[in-house]
Amino acid sequence: MKFGTLQNVIEQPLSSVFTVASELGFQGVELDWYDFAEAQPGGPLAPENRDTIRQDAALSGVEIPCVAAHFLNRGGLADPQKEAFGLEAVRTGIRLCTDLGVAYMLVPFFGPGMMRDDQTVARLEANLRLLAPDAEQAGVTLAIEHTLRGDRTAALLERVDSPAIGNYWDMANCMGLGYDPLEEIAQLGRHIVRVHAKEYHRGDATPGTPAQPHFDGLNTKPFGEGDVPVPAVLSALQQIGYDGYVVLETGKFDNAAHSAKAALSLLQELTGQLQ
Repeated sequence: MKFGTLQNVIEQPLSSVFTVASELGFQGVELDWYDFAEAQPGGPLAPENRDTIRQDAALSGVEIPCVAAHFLNRGGLADPQKEAFGLEAVRTGIRLCTDLGVAYMLVPFFGPGMMRDDQTVARLEANLRLLAPDAEQAGVTLAIEHTLRGDRTAALLERVDSPAIGNYWDMANCMGLGYDPLEEIAQLGRHIVRVHAKEYHRGDATPGTPAQPHFDGLNTKPFGEGDVPVPAVLSALQQIGYDGYVVLETGKFDNAAHSAKAALSLLQELTGQLQ
C-alpha cells in the first residue's frame, strides 16, 4: 500500500502542497476540486496550469493518486435535475486527469447528492455506462464514493462491468452509516480502487443508518483513537490484495501538519506489522 493525503488535510495551496507533503513523508496528494469553474480557464486547475502542476509534483517526488470532484456532492450523475451537468463535469474531470497524468477521479454522492432510492441508483448506473467508454479510452478510473452498502455496490459495479469504474471506500464513513467495515471490504473486494482513512467515534449517539447517517462522529478524534478498527481494516485490505493508495481525510486538531504526520506514522507502523 501507498499513503497519500488530501490536499485540504495539510492545508496547502497548489503552489506548496507537493513540497510539504513530501517533507511529511507522503507518497501522494489527492487534489481538491471544489468548484467546476476551478478547471476552466483562469482557475487553479485550468488547462494552462496543468503542466506546471504535473511538473511540481514530479519535482517533489510526489504522485497525484486522484482528483476529488467535491462539488458533485451538490448533485450530479444520480440527480434527474443535474445529471446533464454531472456528465459534463465528469467528462471535464477525465480530461483534467489525463492532462495531469492522474489515473483516478473521485466521483462522490453525499449531502444533496446522496442516493436515496432505487431510481437514483438506476440513474447512476445508466450514466456510468455512458461514461465508461470515455474513461476507458483515457485510462482514467472513475471511483464512486457514496452511502450504498458494500454488497449492493458490488452488484452495481458488476452490472456496469467496466475496468474504468470502481469504488472509493472510506473506513469511517461506512461506520457512520451503520455498516461493518470488515464486512464491507469482503463484499467489495476487487472493486475497491482507492481508500480514504479517517476516524469515527459514535459516543452516546444513536447508531447511524443509510437513511440517517451519523456523520457528526467523523473526525471527532485523532486517527487511531476512535472506533475504526484500523489494524483489522489494513489487514483485511491486504487479504483482498489491495495495494493501492490509502489517502488521509483526517481531522486537523492542534496542527494540520502535525496531525497528518501522526496519522501517517500510525499507518506506516501498522502496515509494517502486517509484513
